[in-house]
Amino acid sequence: NKFKESNKNSELIGRPHPYKEFLYDVVSNRHSGLDVDKMDYLARDILHAHASNIADLLPKLSEKAYVAWGECPSPENCWKCRKSHKGQKKSVSDDRSGMHTMICYPDNMVQNAMSFFEKRFEEHQRLYTHSKTQAGGYMICDILLLADPFFRIHTNNDGKDMFSPPPVDVAGIRLPISRAMVHADTYLELTDSVLDKIMNTDTAELRPARILIKRFRSHCIYKRIRAPKGVIGDEPWEQKLWNMEEAEIVNEILKLSEMDTLKEHDIIIEKRNIHHGMKDKNPVNFMRFLPKRLQRQLHNFPENLPTAKQIPQTSYRKPDIFEQKTVRVYCRSVDNAKLKQLAKCYEEFIGKLQGQESEKEQKYAAEFEYIDDRPQTPTSRSNRVFAVSQTTPPSVSRSPNKYGDVSPPSSKRQKQSGPLFAQVVKEPLFAQVTKRSNHH
Repeated sequence: NKFKESNKNSELIGRPHPYKEFLYDVVSNRHSGLDVDKMDYLARDILHAHASNIADLLPKLSEKAYVAWGECPSPENCWKCRKSHKGQKKSVSDDRSGMHTMICYPDNMVQNAMSFFEKRFEEHQRLYTHSKTQAGGYMICDILLLADPFFRIHTNNDGKDMFSPPPVDVAGIRLPISRAMVHADTYLELTDSVLDKIMNTDTAELRPARILIKRFRSHCIYKRIRAPKGVIGDEPWEQKLWNMEEAEIVNEILKLSEMDTLKEHDIIIEKRNIHHGMKDKNPVNFMRFLPKRLQRQLHNFPENLPTAKQIPQTSYRKPDIFEQKTVRVYCRSVDNAKLKQLAKCYEEFIGKLQGQESEKEQKYAAEFEYIDDRPQTPTSRSNRVFAVSQTTPPSVSRSPNKYGDVSPPSSKRQKQSGPLFAQVVKEPLFAQVTKRSNHH
């Protein structure tokens, strides 16, 4: 994340001319995230994973893309616009201050753009971050971590000519998996075949890694715990769960465990955060669109290109949420007893978390009473007690004549006291009418 932010704020040095900066957005669009790289992997993965395609969507986005001027969507993060965003004076001669040459689309393509981001979110939800996909990824990580202290990737320095004498340093380079990227030759050896290389070893230190590889290839992956509540919402206890560290959640679960065999290394806590490309923001708001009447100006020189605008969100269909947060729990062990115990403990932990937050709400939702002590007349209502709660505020749409409610006391009226005005017990409407008639 820090690398992405630093890269986003860095100055463009390859093509610094403002008329050519849109070339960066072809492969990596820093404004909206809609670029050919995402189009390529999305079309590839949908075709191979679901035997379907999005051929009706991608050609439109690639063929109807134009270059025009557009206002910077995020000037606070832009290397070019952040100076003027902070209040510094702009150059008088700069007519395009805060503008960029951007990849824009016709205004009738706004729904297609939104559909692309929705498709990307859907694939991240059901394919890229699916629970079985993540479980398999965790297994491969564990295999590499178990093998790293003892397994070495080596390259033999045999030379280039088979008839020449061998070099002095025939052994070449031997590096662990975690350091293979520091040398080009060893990094090229770090392919999918690294699991086969670990399996072909016979050292006792690599036995746990070999066992885990066999388990992975037999599709006995880590199991996900079916949690009572996975998706994080706006409830206080849900926000508290999301803000907790993974190690803290594991410790709270182990405190509720009745088995000594359930250990910390058996539990994996995953915090999944998927979105449409701009966290909780609408990515289409970062795009710029051209109306049909301005498209004839696209053949002008760069300085005279038209200015594309942002489309209001009310002009197209959009999802209710743009970001989804989920907390998921996995069990490394193949023991069903541990699996059931972990599921039970996590459910108790969630219930305990909900109970703590509900107690806080009850503590701060204390009810208070006040007495209606306005001057009374024979035709006025008797005094009553009002109970106001933070959780159930009194409805303002109900009619006082129908439900027996009266408005809060007015400060303009004179307070009175006496036996007639000392009635503070709230009674049903029928009982109040009966008492009033007997009194008169």
